[in-house]
Amino acid sequence: MNRWIRVAAVVCILLLVVGAGGAFYFATPYHGSAASVQQVTDDPRVTVTVEDGVHVLSPRNADSTVGVVFYPGARVAPDAYYATFAPIVARTNVTVFVPSMPLNLALADVDAADRVRTRHPGIQTWVVGGHSLGGVAACQYAGSHDVRGLVLFASYCNEDVREESFAVLSVTGSADTVLNRENYRNARTRLPAKTTFHEIEGMNHTQFGSYSGQRGDSPAPLSYDEAHHRLADVLVPWLTNHSTVVAVSGSSG
Repeated sequence: MNRWIRVAAVVCILLLVVGAGGAFYFATPYHGSAASVQQVTDDPRVTVTVEDGVHVLSPRNADSTVGVVFYPGARVAPDAYYATFAPIVARTNVTVFVPSMPLNLALADVDAADRVRTRHPGIQTWVVGGHSLGGVAACQYAGSHDVRGLVLFASYCNEDVREESFAVLSVTGSADTVLNRENYRNARTRLPAKTTFHEIEGMNHTQFGSYSGQRGDSPAPLSYDEAHHRLADVLVPWLTNHSTVVAVSGSSG
């Protein structure tokens, strides 16, 4: 009997260690580089604030009529997307909201967009999006809520939204070796027929944000700045065509 008690105690200890290790792993996300964060906070066109764990990038000298709630990838902190969206905010006057997620997993809080929308009743047009696993969460949210559009960065839907009325933009990078290409190809049939697909040549998985070190990703021939510039050149006209956004003339990333 004592032997089985000792075995049970060892098993319990191992489970606690594994659980603690897993919690520590997911609780230590990839952050945006210090330079990328500083570049955005110094940008005179963009204001960065944090509201109850939601990171907000808004145009400094204009009011937004369009909001984008963006779900971060697994183990990726919201500040990793500052440099991604700052040029888009400057060029379109949208406001972008990137919520912090429990254990840095967007699937743990799929309805995060609800709280953002409740706090900002003045914004009438809403788009949701996400990067990698965050895109899966955004798709789940879009499939059961009234949104104007869905944006997927290196991601795909795990449920069928073919009959939904919202517009969809799916962007991938040719140098991305994290995205499961087979799953991505199979999931294309779950999207509306008018989905816009775009692949950015030379862009890898982490360049949808401004972080590095993700296992499985490959070096990219593009710089982060160039990758974000090309991404903005895809997203800005799509937002202009599928929302009430009016692109700001003369602005570039």
